[in-house]
Amino acid sequence: MGDFTFLSLAGVIMSLEIRNILNGFAQFVFLAFLVTLPIITLSIDFIYLKQGLSENSMTEYLQEILLLLTTLSFAYTAYKDPSTRHFCVLLTGFFACMFIRELDGLFDLIFHGFWVIPATLVALFSIIFALRNKQQALSTFSCFVQSRHFITLNLGMALLLVFSRLFGIGELWEGILGSNYDRIVKRVAEEGLEVLGYTIIFYSAMGYLFSFLAWSKQAEGDNYSDFIEQRNLSLNQRSSR
Repeated sequence: MGDFTFLSLAGVIMSLEIRNILNGFAQFVFLAFLVTLPIITLSIDFIYLKQGLSENSMTEYLQEILLLLTTLSFAYTAYKDPSTRHFCVLLTGFFACMFIRELDGLFDLIFHGFWVIPATLVALFSIIFALRNKQQALSTFSCFVQSRHFITLNLGMALLLVFSRLFGIGELWEGILGSNYDRIVKRVAEEGLEVLGYTIIFYSAMGYLFSFLAWSKQAEGDNYSDFIEQRNLSLNQRSSR
């Protein structure tokens, strides 16, 4: 009986380990697919549609779709889980402002720079809402920054806001290709890196959402914020051994 129990337990552990490994491979395949999207959209714009980069290009549409889905993923978690609501509303507002900024061409039909007004309203609402329960927002934020999703989000934001901007410096391209280089080369490289940044951000948001959905299927009275904190503590204990 004891041997049977031990073998059953070993089988469960082995099954869990195999499932974790397969899950890791699935994440790689998903990420590998995502990072091909910038190349696919740029190829469609230049090779098949021959329209280059514009407000109506496939590359611009992809950026907007990724930002919209990122915003909606955090909004869904905020709607479903009160324990992370104030923090997730803050993140939703942040990415909603970025989404509005990407639609500046559409808002310019009203008047130039109109996008600032809805973006400011969204930012104020999300900040005020988060401050209504500042302790919860800070606690959830603290747990989030210890998770792997925050590391991925940081990578995406760094690619988008820092690396793509530095890589697009005109002097750098003049040094590489000479003063008479074709500006479209720089534009393609910069836009491609921006889309890659949005892709990594989207991957982080999906990871956070899938983690929440997995927890919600087996939740028994706990809240998601406590679950994240306990999981981070467990991971830290494992890494310190």
